[in-house]
This record gives sequence, structure tokens and C-alpha cells, in this order.
Amino acid sequence: MLPAITLSVIALISIKLEPWLAFAIFAIATLIYSNKSSLKLSIRNPSNEDSYFNAYLLATFLSLLACFAIPRDVVYTSIFLIFVHEFRRGAIWNIAAYTSASLFYLPAFYLLTDLHFDIAQTFFIALAGGLTASLVESVETDADRRLTLIIALSTVFTIFRIYVPSASIFDLSLAFFASFLLSLLALYTGVADESGLMSATLVGTTLILFTDFRFFAVLLLFYALGSAFTKYRYEIKQSRGIAEQAGGARGYANVLGNSLAPLFFAIHYGVTHNQFFAAAFVASVAAALADTTASEVGKAENNVYLITNFHRVEPGVSGGISFKGEISALATSFLTTMLSFLIGIIGIYAAVIAAISAFIGVHIDSILGATLEEKGYLTNSGVNFLATLLAGVICFLLLS
Repeated sequence: MLPAITLSVIALISIKLEPWLAFAIFAIATLIYSNKSSLKLSIRNPSNEDSYFNAYLLATFLSLLACFAIPRDVVYTSIFLIFVHEFRRGAIWNIAAYTSASLFYLPAFYLLTDLHFDIAQTFFIALAGGLTASLVESVETDADRRLTLIIALSTVFTIFRIYVPSASIFDLSLAFFASFLLSLLALYTGVADESGLMSATLVGTTLILFTDFRFFAVLLLFYALGSAFTKYRYEIKQSRGIAEQAGGARGYANVLGNSLAPLFFAIHYGVTHNQFFAAAFVASVAAALADTTASEVGKAENNVYLITNFHRVEPGVSGGISFKGEISALATSFLTTMLSFLIGIIGIYAAVIAAISAFIGVHIDSILGATLEEKGYLTNSGVNFLATLLAGVICFLLLS
């Protein structure tokens, strides 16, 4: 624990130091710690001492970047939070601990450097960091968790420092609790696992703050119907060995793979108020839902064909398509876009274009699955991300 506390103390005193002097102190601390002869640079399954060594090296590198480009508050807060890792427990505890530590450090930084700061925005950035850190803590991996924490925190803090919305504490609280309570419900009903809870809360909170609850309702449609279709003829899919694990509970990879592209378009809509980004958001969510329904229906079918050559394949093969799956994809594409039209996100013309774009996105997903995923170049989540992103891009271009 002492190495973590040392890093945090250096990050704390760095607030009042010149960036180059803070870098020098981090570098000296790294050299002192590296005197242990048994230390080695190991990213996968590192020992506790090696993990600390990695954290010291990364902290030194980030403090160097703080001399030139990355905001100092982002760098030092990410390093300061590493001590919280020593007290990690369950998901809710981790959110509270990391957020509280961020809420201690960020205001201290701004006050001691005489920088103006907005309380609500600072709270939101701290909460985003708490959710991100808790998500990293909840994922089972052989990667160095301390290293991953610092990288994830510095990345998220940087993004939200650039795009942070103007919102009151009431709006922030409402957005967070609405997202968290629904995600918690998903956890206890088996729709999501713990990592899915963290990522869905982060996505939902950000989405509401940059847009409004109508956009959140469209994303909820994906989660609700997607989970319902996962249960479609589940026994048959289970007997074939192609059913979703844990009864279809969504993890962080599934949530982020299907939500990052919609979130990207939603943030840009919130910043620019360009209606084309709103339509692109709808198209990407529709593509995610349509792909999920087509896949879950197709897994239970007997006649499945590979999209690249239309040869018959076993159900569940990446890139496989079926007649009922195609109908399901088309229906849910239009269902998503019509809901968006009815609640006033987009007009009727944009809704039709978004549905068409989503349907195209579903087939991009199948092609990527039959080629790049099958060869091991992409994971299923990577395929989902690219397909939903391209569905939104196609919609944007068709409307431009």
C-alpha cells in the first residue's frame, strides 16, 4: 500500500509545483522504486510489485505530458486515485469511493491554483471517473489493473473536460439516479451483470446530460427488447450451445460495443444541435437492436445462410442470416425510428432514412462477422461497434 500512497502524495503536492518539477519528482520516485532487483515490466498477470512499477512508469510519462499538452488536473487526479484501488470492494462502494476521492482532489486543485470551476461540472467529471474506475474493477482480466485504471481514468477525464455539458447539480443527480436505478434493476433481473451495471450507468448518465430523456428512452428500447429477444426460444439455443451466457445478462463489452457509437452521435448533437446527429443516433441504436433481434431469432432457426456466399451454415455462425431474422431486423429498425419520430427526436423523413441505414448496418455487421471476426481480427463487440457507427455515418451522409 505504501507505493500507492506515495504516488497519491506526490500527485497532491504537485498541485502547487511547476509541471517540470512535478515530473522530476515522479521520475526520481520511479528510479528509487525500480532499485528492487526483482522488478520487471509485465503487463499480463504482474506481481503486486511489478504492478506498482508499471504505475510509477505511467505516472512519470503522464506527468511529462502535463508539461506540454494534457491538463494537469486530469493527469494528477488519475494518479491520485490509485490509492483507492487498495480499498476496493463491491460495485456501489467502488463508485462512492472513487467519486469521493475525485471530489476531494479536483476542487482542491482548482482552489489551490486559483482556477474558476463549476461545482456541477466538477461533480459530473468526478462521477464519470468513479463509474469508470468501478467498471475497471468489476472486469475479470489478466491485464495490470492499476495500469488500466490510470489509463482509463486519464482518458475519461480528458474527454469530459473537453465535452462536459452545462448542467445543474439537480440535473446531474437526476440523470445519474435514473440511469443507476434502471441499471440496478437490470442487474437484479439478470439483464446485466455487474460490469454491465457500471457501463450502462455511465452511458445513460452521459446521454441524458448531453441530450434529454427522450434519447435515453430510445436506448432503453434497445436494452429492453434486446434482452427480451435473447430469451426467444432460449432452450433451443441452449441445446445447440449458442445461447448467450448467464441467461443473456449483458456485460460491459456488450453494453459498450452497442452504445458507444450512439453515445458519440448523441454528444455531438448535444454540442452542435445538428439534427443530422440526432438521426445518426437513432440509426445506430436501431442497427444495434435490429442486429440483436436478427441474431437471436436466427440462432433458433434451422435454415441459416452465410451472407458472403449464401451457403447453408450452422445456426450461430458469425455472418449467418435467416429469413425470420431478416424480417425481425427490418421490423425493429422501423420500430426504433418510429418511436423516435413519435417522441419528437426526428422527423418522418429522417426516421425512414434512419431505418434504412440501420438495416444496412445490420448487414455490415454480418459481413464483418463472416470475414474479420471469423478470422480473429475483430471481437463480436468490435463488430457491433463498427456496424452501429457505420449505420449512423450512412444516415448522416444520406441526410446531408
